[in-house]
Amino acid sequence: MCRPEGTLEFDYVSETLFDPAVPQEVIFELSAGAHIFQLLRNERLELVFYHSSPGTGTRVATVDLNSITPCSRVYIALVWSPSETMLYVGPRIAGGKLVRVEGVPSPVRLRVGQDGHIYRIGDAGVEVGHYSMHLGGRLVLQPTAIEAWRNTIQALEVLKKAKSEDGYAFEVILSNFIIVALVTGFETYCRTRFLELESEGVTPDLEAMMAAFCSRLTLEDLKREAASENRTVLQKMAEWINFQNYGQVKKAYRKAYGIRFGEIGVSSSELALLQRLIHHRHRVVHFSPWTGQLPTPSGEPEFSNLRLVEKAITCFDRFVARLHEATLGLRPSK
Repeated sequence: MCRPEGTLEFDYVSETLFDPAVPQEVIFELSAGAHIFQLLRNERLELVFYHSSPGTGTRVATVDLNSITPCSRVYIALVWSPSETMLYVGPRIAGGKLVRVEGVPSPVRLRVGQDGHIYRIGDAGVEVGHYSMHLGGRLVLQPTAIEAWRNTIQALEVLKKAKSEDGYAFEVILSNFIIVALVTGFETYCRTRFLELESEGVTPDLEAMMAAFCSRLTLEDLKREAASENRTVLQKMAEWINFQNYGQVKKAYRKAYGIRFGEIGVSSSELALLQRLIHHRHRVVHFSPWTGQLPTPSGEPEFSNLRLVEKAITCFDRFVARLHEATLGLRPSK
């Protein structure tokens, strides 16, 4: 079941499924990689199917059992993919009708922690932004790649509203540090999503990664090293990649997953701007936070101000959205 899309069909036999006197019961809850599948019957006589993965988030499909003819045996089908989640329920009786419900984004987020446990985040009317959990000094849960990116954008929208009596000098420094934060968000998204895909059942091309990033080791050597550290080979490989380096990130996604940045729906001019913004970040961090302009191909200076910030946010956000969409289209190799 650790794959981006699939179908699970079964008959469920129960004498109490339609009994309103019986409280909520979990029919099953399991994880497969980073996927979570939960099926329960709640106190409102609803059959509820949750599916969650890092890339899609958590979706929920709910069937009102009052719309089903009561019986002791029902057919249930669970369908999941990056584009939809479906729940089918029908009584195993003559003339029984099959009910089909499409899932919607769930206010409850389900996540598999590094310790293998399933965690529940938020609820109806309870919105949770950034979260992390440590147990025994070990990080076991943190936001997914796309959650972390959305948190970054949300934080920068707040930061843009900052005011100071220092005028344009403040605007330059504020703009520069917003761009620094954008590049950090880009780095976090690209690294986290690169590793999430394996946990969603997408197989990376480890041989191609070895050839591109580490010809001095054999894959067997790396497998033994990863096993001794209780890590995957891809997690070890990710240590070789500077995810703030556009060229390295581009190569890593192409070699591991066959994703070409020039083919994800972002224009060449947008990709060029993104690279210039990454370079600008390096100048700000390693040279001076007062760096006041961004070099352009035309030679005309582009000043570091809130107008540039708007362009930068739009550029990075579009890139992440298109890259994320491309990753959702990946499927396991045969």
